Amino acid sequence: MKSTYDRVFAALLAVLAAILILINPFYGMDSYITDHLYTKLSGTDSNIVIIGVDEETLSEYGNFNLWSREKTAELIEKLYEDKENAPAIVGLDFIFTDYFDEKSDLRLAQAANLADGNVVVGTNIVYRGRTERASDGTLYYNKDYIDNIEMPYEELKEVSIPGFTNECIARDGYVRYAMNSVKVPDGITEEDFQDSFAYSIYKRYMQISGENVDEPKTNSNGQFQFLYSGESGEFSKVSLNAVLDGKVPASAFKDAIVLVGAYAPGFQDSYQPASDRGNTMYGVEIHANIIQAYLQGKTMVLADKVAMAVITILLLELYYIVTFGMQLNRKIAGTVILAVLYALAGRILAGIGLAIPCVYIFVLLFIMDIYFVIDNYQRELKKQMWSFTEAMAAAIDERTPYNASHTRNVAKYSGMIADHINKCHKMGTEKEHFSRNRKEQLVMGALLHDIGKIAVPLSVMNKATRLDGKENDIEKRFEMIRLKARISFLEGNKNKDWYDDTVAKVDEAWDVVTKINAAGFVDEDTRALLDNVIDYEYNGEIPFFTDEEKECLRIVKGTLTDEERKVMESHVVITKRILDKVYFNRYFRNSPLWAARHHESLDGKGYPEGLTANQLSTDARILAVADICDALLATDRPYKKPIPMEKAFDIMRDMAKNGKIDGKYVEYLYQCLNESEV
Repeated sequence: MKSTYDRVFAALLAVLAAILILINPFYGMDSYITDHLYTKLSGTDSNIVIIGVDEETLSEYGNFNLWSREKTAELIEKLYEDKENAPAIVGLDFIFTDYFDEKSDLRLAQAANLADGNVVVGTNIVYRGRTERASDGTLYYNKDYIDNIEMPYEELKEVSIPGFTNECIARDGYVRYAMNSVKVPDGITEEDFQDSFAYSIYKRYMQISGENVDEPKTNSNGQFQFLYSGESGEFSKVSLNAVLDGKVPASAFKDAIVLVGAYAPGFQDSYQPASDRGNTMYGVEIHANIIQAYLQGKTMVLADKVAMAVITILLLELYYIVTFGMQLNRKIAGTVILAVLYALAGRILAGIGLAIPCVYIFVLLFIMDIYFVIDNYQRELKKQMWSFTEAMAAAIDERTPYNASHTRNVAKYSGMIADHINKCHKMGTEKEHFSRNRKEQLVMGALLHDIGKIAVPLSVMNKATRLDGKENDIEKRFEMIRLKARISFLEGNKNKDWYDDTVAKVDEAWDVVTKINAAGFVDEDTRALLDNVIDYEYNGEIPFFTDEEKECLRIVKGTLTDEERKVMESHVVITKRILDKVYFNRYFRNSPLWAARHHESLDGKGYPEGLTANQLSTDARILAVADICDALLATDRPYKKPIPMEKAFDIMRDMAKNGKIDGKYVEYLYQCLNESEV
């Protein structure tokens, strides 16, 4: 049965799962895990080739910014000189926005025209945030507002396909996302949308190949996550100067996707790829990976946050229910297995285009493991406390045969009352409610309530009669008195009447002793008889009773003298003193308090503190009722005869009327005991 703490933890875990997944505070950590988990470098496509403006090219031709458009035009002319052996498409990962010089600009445009529309040229989207008004009228800052698109100069734009080369850098600084296209604000370009550099190349390539374009699904930001195929430097790459010098023939690029781009540090066109965190990757290589992801369907869209939150909550709650009650080692092993299975499921889903977060399930399972460890530790502490309590209760009950089941009966009755209160609470007839922990504290208090009796002498604990063996001394004394009286009579020192009177007094006194000694309660008539004989003496020399015997015979109820009763009652003080030396954690902090108050009375005449009704909690009142009930019903007490249940409860009802105990809990216990007999 789950405790309140278990239910609270499960609820908090669900809330935490929802918050973590919806807010995504550990984006960087989750990305680190999923980048490694989902990325499976399959090797680069040999049909995608990079012609790089690298250090070798720059050393031969000089600073790229001082080049005319001649070199780029010459490259395209060489590639398409023989149409039969030409590339399928060429992507220029450069932005030729401004005119450089009329001759070279025109030559580049004419060269692109030779490719029959199979040249894609880079553009640059200029983002400048601005304040905008939402549909509901509220103002917000749109950081992704497109202020301008830097397009190729007019002649080149007319014979080529534009595509923006902006990399989608995630908030942790790594590139793992790409875009198909963006919506262009009015007045910037003639088109409503502009495709990305990689998507433009992919679409044109599929058109040339006669295949259908499969547009990847995107998130609300228009992005999708792509899987890298190769590490930095893995795609086939040749130097631009090697092609221009004829070292690499143009026919080597037949039907290929050729990307021409910066391949030297000086261009500052390198980024952090999500697949290869230890190295940077040139922009042209990232475009190559995106193109291959398009071709091979290695794209993903992030799972809906709300759906993932719901799934995660259900998964955790189901696992929590399944593992509840298991041993700690099995629980820990279970969380590890669940984490592994979740990771495998994530990898499988990534293969079909769905990316799910991983770090949060791992974090939540770790939190669950911590809770399992703490809970197990607390359960061990509880077991230790219960074993201590059971041992102490057994020590007390087994100390005397006349108290063998009292402690357990009081605990049982207390628990029965608590359960009945909960039953009434569900029915709406009782405001009180006992949680599992509160009931445990009550039952433990009941098991400990008489621990102080360990210090009470057995002569008091086991006193079965008022005289407790002293009747043997009295009997011998009376026999001696009879003998003395007979000797005095036979020797002639006393007459027959004196002798008969003395013997009659002895017999009268003995009858009173035997009547009083084992009586549960001495009535007024019997007390009057005692008063007649209590001060008898033999011949003015030998008292019939000693002072101690007189005190015992004058006991009206029970078998204890006033002094013995004080010793017996001291067990409550000793109980408190013993329990004060024991550390009770928060699960049982009230147990010693209630244990030490089971003899307090609502009218303030109880002991040891004389507390009143306002100072006695429900739990202390229940314990007092349970203690008195077992004392009345007990069949193993030598100093009283068993009392029938109905009479016992009549006595308790009278005590309730007189303000001693709580009548409500008397009736609750009465109902419980009647129901248990049915």
